[in-house]
Amino acid sequence: MPIALIGYNRPRHIEECIASLRANHEAEETTVYAFLDGPRGIEDAPLVEEVRRITRSATGFREMRIVERDRNLGLSRNVIDGVTRVLAEHESVIVVEDDLVVSPVFLWYMQKALGLYRSASGVFSVSGYNYPRKLFPVPASHPYDAFFVMRHMCWGWGTWRDRWQKADWEIPDFPSLSRNLSWRRSFSEGGLDLPHMLEEQARGQIDSWAIRWTYAHFANHAVCLVPVKSLVNNMGVDGTGVHMKSSRRYFHRTLNGNTGMRFPPHVYVDPLITRKFKTAERRSLVYRIFFKLYRTLRSRET
Repeated sequence: MPIALIGYNRPRHIEECIASLRANHEAEETTVYAFLDGPRGIEDAPLVEEVRRITRSATGFREMRIVERDRNLGLSRNVIDGVTRVLAEHESVIVVEDDLVVSPVFLWYMQKALGLYRSASGVFSVSGYNYPRKLFPVPASHPYDAFFVMRHMCWGWGTWRDRWQKADWEIPDFPSLSRNLSWRRSFSEGGLDLPHMLEEQARGQIDSWAIRWTYAHFANHAVCLVPVKSLVNNMGVDGTGVHMKSSRRYFHRTLNGNTGMRFPPHVYVDPLITRKFKTAERRSLVYRIFFKLYRTLRSRET
């Protein structure tokens, strides 16, 4: 099962990401398609070239296929185009961005989950990341090591060709839907922040493939599989990324290393989990104002 590796201009991050993937037993049988974005300007050209050098020299996989963009596409276009290219050749794909560090059983989990739910058309994606327990405590009564939610979790995930093809990246119906309170309430079941994020996307205030892919889940009444204990850490929340400021909010001290995980035999959204999960991204008004200002300033700098 192939990996689409998304990279840009952070050499240390992609080096750690590749090392963590290589530590998986399945790596030597896995083809990696690396989609490396081009520089935005001469100032980041040396970092972009260093990322490419590190990726070209990567070993431990069956094959490395590298696409070096001749210009800067931006994260959204790089992800959408990269995943689409891989799925033109394969039925399924595992997607990893360069700032992620994964568990040594991450590939086992992803391959197992993508195989188990291949015929479950209501499952649009499987994710290796879950929030830390302080943000989202999974009820102790939950009998499995994974669960389904109505939100795509974009840090280390996988999908299938037939689901990916159902995404409408333009979202033409948003203007009329956004005025419908019932629609907003329903979309919020995946996370209280989702309607606002989609509104920002529609207005051109952000450029996020992830909110549009989450909306594709919602529009098709589909769900995402999430592990109870995360198999992924995002190292990019250290202030080096464009879209997120430095934070320890999403960090895990340890990652899941269990290959005896129990997967749900049926696709079912637990109402108790949904109630707790949708508030994990709830932030104060002060924080939202601060982050919006922060993101605006960062976008002007780049």
